[in-house]
Order: sequence, then structure tokens, then C-alpha cells
Amino acid sequence: MAHFDAAWALGRLLHRGFALDLGLAEDFFEDKLDRPLATLRLLHYPACSGGEAALGAGEHTDYGNVTVLATDGVAGLEVRRRPQGAEDATGGGWGEVPQVPGAFVCNIGDCLMRWTNDVYVSTPHRVRAPAAERYSAAFFLDPNPDAVVEVLPSCTGPQNPARYPAVIGADYLRERLDATYAHRRQG
Repeated sequence: MAHFDAAWALGRLLHRGFALDLGLAEDFFEDKLDRPLATLRLLHYPACSGGEAALGAGEHTDYGNVTVLATDGVAGLEVRRRPQGAEDATGGGWGEVPQVPGAFVCNIGDCLMRWTNDVYVSTPHRVRAPAAERYSAAFFLDPNPDAVVEVLPSCTGPQNPARYPAVIGADYLRERLDATYAHRRQG
């Protein structure tokens, strides 16, 4: 619980910086994250000798606002680089996330991307099957169940209309989870 609380506090602190960057009051997100739909997931990736092509987790983006990830220093997490202009036809390729002792990896998620009308963009990532066992603790910070997630006025304009309709936090997460696990309901 101590790690959950510390990751939650860090996520809220990051949102204070996001708010300032977006031209909002520093505490804008506070009442939207004080009873969050947050999950702490402990992950284990067994060592693999199956070669470089083996994946521990396929390419995905996280659903929520931000993910705070503590790792054990074993390499494997990769992010897809953003294209660097029209001449970059590869989509940027994949790069390994550097291991920084004592640091957290923080990923922007799809919900914050939605709130900011794509000013902040979620981070596509994957986990390559490690050569040695790999452990991580992922804290997924989604907004309060009753929070209204709607494009922020500071992220729109005449040439940049809202790309997403407003949605309630619990409905958004349910929609994303239902789409992910639809295969379990079929058959």
C-alpha cells in the first residue's frame, strides 16, 4: 500500500505540471484524481531464450492518464519513436527505454491524450522477452469514476476543434476494457 500511495502521489504531482503546461490552474486535476480508478499491477516476465523476436508484452498504449512504472533494472521495455518528418517512413522504429537507477518510467495514456485533444500523445510501448527474469510494478492512474473527461478549452481553437466527445471516467475505462476483452465474452 505504501508503494500504491507513493505512485498515486507522484501521478498527482505530474498532473500539477501538466495543468500548468496546459495553461490551467495548478490544481485543475486534483478533484478528478482524488478517488481514482487506479490499479497497481505487479508484473513478472520470465527469462526467455527464444531469440530477439520473442515478446513479453505486445505493442500497446495504456488506457488511463499516466502510468508510473518501477522496474528492476533489467532491460526489455521499448517505446516506439515518433516519426521525424515526412522522410521518416519507418514510423520512428523502436528504442529501448534507458535504465536509470532509482527513477520511474512515466507513460502518457490515452485518457490524458483525449483530455488534451492530442496535445499530449500516449506512448506506444512493448516489452521484449528478457534474457534474465524481469519484474516491474505498474501503477495505472485513471480519473475518478465520476470525473467528466472532456477536451480542455486550452487545447482547442478555430483550427483545432475537439476530436473527442465528453465521457465519464468509469464509462471510458469500461469501454476500453470491454473492447480489449471482447474475445472472452464470445463463444
